[in-house]
Amino acid sequence: MHRELESQRWSIYLVTFAVFLVTLAVNLQVPLYRVYAQAAHYGNGLTAVVFACYVGGLLPMLIFLGGSSDRLGRKWIVLAGMASASLATVLVIHAPQMQVVLMARVFQGIAVGITVGSATAYISELSSGDAARASKVIAVASALGFGGGALLTTLALLSGPTLMPWSYPVALGITVVCIVVVAIVCPALKPIGGRLIRLPYFPPGTASAGLAIALAWAVSGLVVAVVPGQLGEHGLSVWSGPVLFLVNCAGVLAQPRARRMPAKRAILVGLKLIPVGYLLLIGGAHIRALPLVLLGACVAGTGCYGFTYLGGLALVADSAGAQRARGVAGYFLFAYTGFGVPSILIGFGADIIGLTAALSLFGVIVVGAAIYLSTTKARHSLRASESPTEP
Repeated sequence: MHRELESQRWSIYLVTFAVFLVTLAVNLQVPLYRVYAQAAHYGNGLTAVVFACYVGGLLPMLIFLGGSSDRLGRKWIVLAGMASASLATVLVIHAPQMQVVLMARVFQGIAVGITVGSATAYISELSSGDAARASKVIAVASALGFGGGALLTTLALLSGPTLMPWSYPVALGITVVCIVVVAIVCPALKPIGGRLIRLPYFPPGTASAGLAIALAWAVSGLVVAVVPGQLGEHGLSVWSGPVLFLVNCAGVLAQPRARRMPAKRAILVGLKLIPVGYLLLIGGAHIRALPLVLLGACVAGTGCYGFTYLGGLALVADSAGAQRARGVAGYFLFAYTGFGVPSILIGFGADIIGLTAALSLFGVIVVGAAIYLSTTKARHSLRASESPTEP
């Protein structure tokens, strides 16, 4: 019995580490986006399109293959996700240029789209059905991965400029080793069956929660796709990795507090923090005030990945009832649409009116949308939950 429990514990550690590695791969290239774009003569718009290809790879997985691990088995889908992330990194190592990054982003999106949900279910089953524990573990692992990839490459670039930093092969090597270890050590639990294709579901009364997470992740998407360009224009490009890391980690640190709040209140707190963080971030970059940039990253991350994310997720999960899995998929459809589409629009807008003007215009939209979603009318549509935000 003790040996079985020990095996389950190690399997949980390995699956958690697999999620970290998959999400780490997603933002490995972020500190070099501007360099790759300049070499390929891409403007801000085309650079944002390359970034958004991640969402293009992820959304079809999220929409149409939400039940893949139920049918095919959790372990094999997690392995497939790591393999897809590894393939993306191999492509960039082979040809570190923007045209190849575009293709790699698609594979990174596929990797995240099939891995995160499957790993959450896998850990839950390995933990005797403790879904709350699994959600917490995956939230922390993915946030550290998304921020850690950019930070790792930033550290690699400190030794000198290069198009292929040591962070790429190191991340690839560790992921390949993890694939082998997971394949050998982790148990292949019996699939629970069910339909392979499960379309998202949008519970009544949760539209404002969906719009709030779309706004939140639009801001975080700009931190990845567009803000590095602005930092580069003002001599702060080396800080793009740490800024992304702070955005993610600040959200993780805020999550314990967010879980103790009613879902509606958590969303409203997030809606207050998001515009403040965004304005501090772009304003600080414009006047070359690094402390304001870092403070803005922390405030925006707290609002995006802390309060708004957990509050909306709890509200949707509670309102969806027996359709919880499909409801969460619908919630993430809002989130990733916000993550990708505004970045493309702002990118092309920056090519027309300038990057600072485009980011300032979007700042007005962020403030206006946050005020609207915080009004009495919008609050009424968030009425469904006064329970703690634990999903």
